[in-house]
Amino acid sequence: MTEIELRFQIPESQWPAVRRWVAGTGKSVATEERLQASYFDTPERDLAHAGFALRLRREGEVWVQTLKGAAPDGMTRLEHNVPLGAEIPQLDVTRHADHPAGQALQALLATLPEGALQALFRTDILRLTRPLRTPHGTVELALDHGALLAGEGESLRSTPVAELEIELKSGEARAVLETARQWAIERFGLSLELRTKALRGDLLARNLDCAPVAASHAIHWTGDMSRDDALHVLLRECLEPVIGNASQIASGRHRPEHLHQMRVGLRRLRAGLRLLATDDDVALHALAEGAGQLSRRLTAARDADAQAEAGWRGTMLAAWHAERPSAASEAAPVPPIDVAGLLLTPEIQGWLLAVIGWLARPAPEHLPEEEQGLAPVHAQLAQWRAATDKQVKRFDRLDVEGRHHLRRRLRRLRLAMELMFAVPGGADGGKLSRKEIEGRARQLARVHEAAQRLGALNDLEVGLSQAREQLALVMARSDVPAAAQAGFSLGWLRPRQRQALEKAAKAVKAVKLTGPRDAAKRAKGVKSAPPAKRRKQD
Repeated sequence: MTEIELRFQIPESQWPAVRRWVAGTGKSVATEERLQASYFDTPERDLAHAGFALRLRREGEVWVQTLKGAAPDGMTRLEHNVPLGAEIPQLDVTRHADHPAGQALQALLATLPEGALQALFRTDILRLTRPLRTPHGTVELALDHGALLAGEGESLRSTPVAELEIELKSGEARAVLETARQWAIERFGLSLELRTKALRGDLLARNLDCAPVAASHAIHWTGDMSRDDALHVLLRECLEPVIGNASQIASGRHRPEHLHQMRVGLRRLRAGLRLLATDDDVALHALAEGAGQLSRRLTAARDADAQAEAGWRGTMLAAWHAERPSAASEAAPVPPIDVAGLLLTPEIQGWLLAVIGWLARPAPEHLPEEEQGLAPVHAQLAQWRAATDKQVKRFDRLDVEGRHHLRRRLRRLRLAMELMFAVPGGADGGKLSRKEIEGRARQLARVHEAAQRLGALNDLEVGLSQAREQLALVMARSDVPAAAQAGFSLGWLRPRQRQALEKAAKAVKAVKLTGPRDAAKRAKGVKSAPPAKRRKQD
């Protein structure tokens, strides 16, 4: 069967209220049972990497073997359950042989040594369940409280479980989404959780506290895609980098790369949505704007991470100690940034839920003619090229803020060019020639290089700004040793900023966004796509 559900983490402060709601009153009263399960994988986690979860679970007096497949849209998973009776069973993967997920698992196991599957961790959960009727269908509320367990005796490790699951039993996926929005997010302030119990148990078994970073990779649309196809690909590929990383960050423990890849995913998502949205497509524009707002709110935290990780910072500190061996290091105070708190707000959680909601939409049976291909999207891409080209040509006159703005434009243009790389330009369609492909690859590489050089320059300019602020602060309180270090930082950073500016200028001037062919087209009045109304630029 196909399982459609959403999972939410419950903070301790909200547990009593959520439990009262799930418990219900009157005729709609919940039932409670104890669930004890063992999860199986190879020591190398081959099943987890392939998106499988395989378990034996005791549900009341009955054992059930369950196989789950990946959830490509954040809420829909393939699931196959095999009831086994009251006797403690042995694992047997052939019980799933007639199910698509079971067949995919058999193909994976055929590549692995015999007997590779092991019980790596287990769960001990008290589950409270209640059906809930909605205007769009019936959902099951499941409140899980307990622990994930790994190891034995003195090496026993555990992590608590406090989750709400909302699963569709009949009707439309919208029933799950609306219940999640109205109750989980708006009423109780819960947070979406894409990390399954299987993943969290695997982390516990390996004694890790963070899920792997979900990297945001380049997405390529193709010329045979409709706009709806392209939208689905975009949302699906951005799901884990955005919401998966957000789940880890919201847990209160994450690495800087989780935040970095989340912001890359947000930028990629926003660029793609803005390419696809027509002028009157209010919903897609709102989704794109939400991605932009969230990315901007995370900027300060990411800048702090970038400054802490900057390779030049250690070199600068070593140079300071070489000049003043006996001097203590006076670091500028860095105010803590509550990134998890930001992601836990109902506004942000509502936007994340909206992304999943778009993925869960049924595919349209008939598309309007203007949405049957991606050639018209080139018109928006051409506008972005032109706007960026204007700034490229006046790079020498840009100040710090102007260079930062150009960097953002170049990043957006690079992401848009990646998406459209394999889509022929112009209304006539056709295939790209080898020369055109090579030309696009060269241009994409130049845009990427310019954005990278501007990024390195920006890190140094942020460091300079912080050093100036630190100098003013310590001078005001007559802190001579700290003022000496801040002054040293300014002197050390300035020449490196000038060198980075020269390299950035060279890379930017190598970017060729328009050429003679474009000029000839404009002179003849030939356009590669239907005209589009000018949209507000970043």
